[in-house]
Amino acid sequence: MRRFVRLKLIAILLLVTVAALQLAPSVAKVAGFGLPAWITDTFTRQFQLGLDLQGGLHLEYSVAVDEALENKLDQIAGELESAFKEKKNLDVTIERQGIDTLDVKFASPDDVALATEDVMAFAADMVESEESDALRAEGIIRLVYPEEKIAENRKTVVNQALETVRRRVDAMGVAEPNIYPKNRQIVIELPGVSDTASELRAAVNEVATQLSAIVVPVAGVQPRISDVADDPGAIDVTIPDHDARALLADAFGANKLIAQDDGSQLLVDDRLGVDVLVMPEDAGAPDRERVRISMSETARDQVLESSSDFRRLLKVIERAAALEMHLVDDEALFKDTGKPYLRALFEAGFVYKGLGIAVNIEQDYGRPEKGGVVVKEPFVYYAQERETLERFFNSLPAEWRLPPTHKIAYGREAFQLRRGEEPTHFWRTYVIRSRADITGEKIINATVGYKQDTGTPQVEVTFDKQGARAFDQMSGDNVGRKMAIIMDEIVVSDPIFNERIPNGNVVITLGNMPGESIREQANDLVKVLKSGSLPARLNKEFEIRVGADLGQESVERGFLAFVTGFAAVVLFMGIYYRKAGIISVFALLMNMILVMAAMALFQATLTLPGIAGIVLTIGMAVDANVIIFERIRELLREGYTPRAAIEAGYERAFTTILDSQLTTAIAGLVLWQYGSGPVRGFAITLLIGIATSIFTAVFASRVFFDIQANRRGFDRVSI
Repeated sequence: MRRFVRLKLIAILLLVTVAALQLAPSVAKVAGFGLPAWITDTFTRQFQLGLDLQGGLHLEYSVAVDEALENKLDQIAGELESAFKEKKNLDVTIERQGIDTLDVKFASPDDVALATEDVMAFAADMVESEESDALRAEGIIRLVYPEEKIAENRKTVVNQALETVRRRVDAMGVAEPNIYPKNRQIVIELPGVSDTASELRAAVNEVATQLSAIVVPVAGVQPRISDVADDPGAIDVTIPDHDARALLADAFGANKLIAQDDGSQLLVDDRLGVDVLVMPEDAGAPDRERVRISMSETARDQVLESSSDFRRLLKVIERAAALEMHLVDDEALFKDTGKPYLRALFEAGFVYKGLGIAVNIEQDYGRPEKGGVVVKEPFVYYAQERETLERFFNSLPAEWRLPPTHKIAYGREAFQLRRGEEPTHFWRTYVIRSRADITGEKIINATVGYKQDTGTPQVEVTFDKQGARAFDQMSGDNVGRKMAIIMDEIVVSDPIFNERIPNGNVVITLGNMPGESIREQANDLVKVLKSGSLPARLNKEFEIRVGADLGQESVERGFLAFVTGFAAVVLFMGIYYRKAGIISVFALLMNMILVMAAMALFQATLTLPGIAGIVLTIGMAVDANVIIFERIRELLREGYTPRAAIEAGYERAFTTILDSQLTTAIAGLVLWQYGSGPVRGFAITLLIGIATSIFTAVFASRVFFDIQANRRGFDRVSI
């Protein structure tokens, strides 16, 4: 018996030693002290601190799952049209209806018989609608997704988006991110990410200082500067006894103020350090002495990118990475005008002065020497803002809009307007074919390369076999034409097909995005391409930042609550149960070590509610000991010997303890399954605490009692 007890004691001591070593790196990281290398190299897993304990960023995105289902149907439609053309030499028209239906339309009802299994294999998951016989008589096959398949596809879209976001965050090197799904949403917790509001506030305060120095000599008074509560990147400037807007024009020069479409004025002056906007006057409460100055979007991005990787990280997360390659169709004639679309619009008088749109006739391009086409005098529309071009095309009469086979795409182009100044970027138009010839799904590799002549970074993309075949056909059939490489609805490159390209290797040139270096663009684009395209757009629903100071205060208060609760339990148990109480205190300490070590082993996230769960675990662990001790007292009063009372007390109390802990565990499992964020943190610590409490209360503490009971002359229990 003694030998068996010693073995159990040795096992407990080994377990506690290993648990303490497993916990040590996490404690050292939080407390800020070092450890020997053999410990950190052996025990590499650590628990993570949640946002409420160390500060950071909490984001919630909804996934546009229905949009993904529409895209999937469009892909199936394209595959079916190609299959009918290749295998049956038949042209069919396929129209999508909503998110679950495709109508395959044949020129003749007799052609419906050509819809054999080998052609329709691309739509294997779809079934014909109930009215199929009547529709077939009209030369239409209606394919419908079953409800259960739609539900399965929706779940798949969310899971794919979750894995894509996780790969992107990992590629950016963010330490200890916590990413998990919540219904059709994705929750992203990024501990330690800085608070951008303070960075923008500091930058705009610097603008205020420089602006005051410029305005004072002209106004003769010191302007009053006040913050804008809901915009950290803006300030209100009040110049007493002056018209603030007129005085700014005098101080900086009217040529430095550039009118914008929204009524604001862009103020460009190197003395301010960044470009700012003079916002329009508030029509509801005009005040000639006051004007609002706001940093431009480009300036905000530059400030954030220069001070932290926060904005760049968000761009990578939110980027759809939807890579598409469309054929540019500059020479396609528009309806009965006999002219290309953009030329026809211009000559019909739709573009006139005051629209904010410039029209340019580009140089001819093509490769006639290679047997390719020549595109003569292509028209291009330019504007400072993309919205200007979009409003123009959306306002056209229906008869002057492109047919469904074509659409307008937009890209950015840099122009050197003044010698020695930074290039100015304008949006430009491309007339492209609506359906993409190749998409990013065919990509198997993406790397950053460099142009041989200039050394400028570029992105080199390799397609799979199917993508390479499609690109081979696309390039071979369109020598001399341009291809629009579109990333997230922006044309990033428009190379000309010089010849057939059979190997499926594509080079994407960059440098058209202001506020970013070409190297950063190339690196970020490679990361999102390697991580895969998002199956659907992410819409930001919620964003909250927790400052590091608040996190530190939470840690201190949580630690104080833990110490206070633990001290109160130790005091009560020691006074009320004497030596047995001391044994329970040792078991309690062991319980805490095991709980924290288990969290480190599973790399769980410790949150403020998690600390509450640990404090609750202390109470539950003591409760188990109280049940055992009271049962032993009861048996001693009934005349049991001390050894028999200990034996029977543990055996009879075990069922009661197990029942109470299991009911709590069920509640914890429900919280873990359906909760999110802090609720899950509480549930995790609660479940781990239940397991360790049963072990320490029923097994570990009994070992200490057995050691006493095995001594000679043992005839009294201090309880």
